[in-house]
Amino acid sequence: MGKMYLLDTNIISEFTKLNPDKKVMNLYEIRKRVTAISAVTWQEMTYGIERMPEGRKKRTLSAFAAQLECNTEIIPYDESAAFLCGRLQSQCEKVGKPLPYNDAQIAATALSRGMVLVTHNTADFSELVENSFLKMEDWFEA
Repeated sequence: MGKMYLLDTNIISEFTKLNPDKKVMNLYEIRKRVTAISAVTWQEMTYGIERMPEGRKKRTLSAFAAQLECNTEIIPYDESAAFLCGRLQSQCEKVGKPLPYNDAQIAATALSRGMVLVTHNTADFSELVENSFLKMEDWFEA
């Protein structure tokens, strides 16, 4: 069975909090076998950790990242996603709602694979949901 849910960076970061949202964690536990992250989310997370000063928090997050890498499929940003990304960015720009580049890449990855994008930043993706086949869920509101 292919992966059904592509977790946005803000969902993954919830896993690292001392008091993560219970709804998010429960839905993840139920669906973890059918979830993945994009290579763009992996890059954002790696960048965030690498920017941190040395210390306990950086070591903790590095260990989390290593565990995530071993236990979660990382979907590549490929030719199909890049094509869709360009189209989506252009479409959003034309209606005066430009989409941040990383968000466009993540959405295009989900769209190219027929996956549901799981994010808490629903406003950022609302234009795409209305004008494409992108499916989105906010597990904070589920």
